[in-house]
Amino acid sequence: MKNNYIALDYGTRKTGLAYSVENFCFAHKTVPTSELLAYLEIFIADKKPSVIIIGMPYNIDGTMSAHGNRVKNFAKKLEKFGLPIIFHDERLTTSEAKIAFAENNFSGDIDAESARLILENFLNGQ
Repeated sequence: MKNNYIALDYGTRKTGLAYSVENFCFAHKTVPTSELLAYLEIFIADKKPSVIIIGMPYNIDGTMSAHGNRVKNFAKKLEKFGLPIIFHDERLTTSEAKIAFAENNFSGDIDAESARLILENFLNGQ
């Protein structure tokens, strides 16, 4: 049986969500961070992931960015779901998403697409 995952591109105001099914990654939506824990109750019950992937913001030189501590603090709140939590490097995913949208004349949910890229990069690295 393959693992299904959810991924978060955590932000102070909004958070992008993505999920995988059988190693296919899908951008889901962006949720106001103030509503995220309540939304995750429903999202996790629906998607039944085996693991939560959270994008960890590193600087180009590999050091953790200032936002990294906020991500770690939020991750502690996710422990109540009883799922393993894995941090994955999210460097440049938002830039990648913006470039892809611009090159293809897409409009849409950049944060959810960033979460999808985090998840895709994680799965490709396994």
